[in-house]
Amino acid sequence: MRIVEANTKQTQKAFLNFRRRIYKDSVYVDNNYILAQEVFGGKLHFVTEMDIFPIMVIEDGKTDNSESEICFDPNIDHNGFGRVLCEGMIVYTKELPDYVQLCFFESEPEADEAVNCLLEYAVTKGRERKAKKLVVGLYGHVNYGLGLLSSHFDHKNSFSSGCNPEYYIDYFKKQSFEEIGLNSYVIEAVDQRLDRYGALIRKLERNYEFRYFDKKNYDFWAELYTDLNNECFAGHRYYYRRQYIDDKEMLKELFLFMKEDSLIFAFHNGEPAGFIMWYPDYNELAKPGEVFGAKHFMKNVFMNKKIKTAKIMEFGVREDYQKAGLPLGLVYKVGEAMKHYGCTRVESSWILAENSDSNSVCAAICDGIYKTYSVFEKDI
Repeated sequence: MRIVEANTKQTQKAFLNFRRRIYKDSVYVDNNYILAQEVFGGKLHFVTEMDIFPIMVIEDGKTDNSESEICFDPNIDHNGFGRVLCEGMIVYTKELPDYVQLCFFESEPEADEAVNCLLEYAVTKGRERKAKKLVVGLYGHVNYGLGLLSSHFDHKNSFSSGCNPEYYIDYFKKQSFEEIGLNSYVIEAVDQRLDRYGALIRKLERNYEFRYFDKKNYDFWAELYTDLNNECFAGHRYYYRRQYIDDKEMLKELFLFMKEDSLIFAFHNGEPAGFIMWYPDYNELAKPGEVFGAKHFMKNVFMNKKIKTAKIMEFGVREDYQKAGLPLGLVYKVGEAMKHYGCTRVESSWILAENSDSNSVCAAICDGIYKTYSVFEKDI
């Protein structure tokens, strides 16, 4: 058993192929394959300021005594240097100096020794950079994902939601990791439940102006999105400030699918007060086991397939407006936009269990908690 860093085209292909093998017969749609490809390609600005070590733990192939050629089980995918048992990207950024991250973790079942090897390597890299903690389940920045799936393992994942086999969680529960919970919420059938807040919503519509993202003035709205994120989520666990270029890149990719009414802003007396991002669940365009990619973009554009679920990805409200009921007003505007798409079900993205304000809003208007997720961290 040995560590191999995926720093060549061959090893990076092996890294991605192992991921494909884990998910190809699953109920999930792999939304992170393309992101991993982009990390390898150096296409994202925010990764240029990180130390990234894509690591595979390899079980060496058997060697014939008379030859140096490695022999392999023909039933197992191989890469010319042995069988991959587990893998992940070790990430460190000075913007989050206390943490070294293990991202894109994937593993075969019952690979405890290999996983321990990977974790020890991550700890070593963290200590070299004077990090204080190792965190598993963060994808470089919370805007790209947070949490390992910890419930509903037999349900297809919604667009941008984390997915993984159930046994992943056990690897970290066996060790001295602190488990940090996250919740998502669901409305199984959209109804008139917001009508009971009618008086408040009418007041909000009088006092606030709600506007959609305008791609004709892309830089202005993308920079406003970044500014609101940086203000609203300051102090949020694992969040660190985004640069304009980072969100412009991210939004450019999302707007291959999203319409302008998927990003809604609230203004009070001309000043930005908050925002909400949502979109139809584009994973309904993909089959279980598929990597989400270009063919689903084409299906979205040309087939106009009706999507059942709307995904509320994030919302943020500036502190001065948090007690005014603005989150309900933003959710109401999502409901209005959903009518144009035929969505009849709503799912939220992850919310940290410790975020009492956001959980309270969702608990008030949703059927209840749906899927749960976990982040694991430990002192190093």
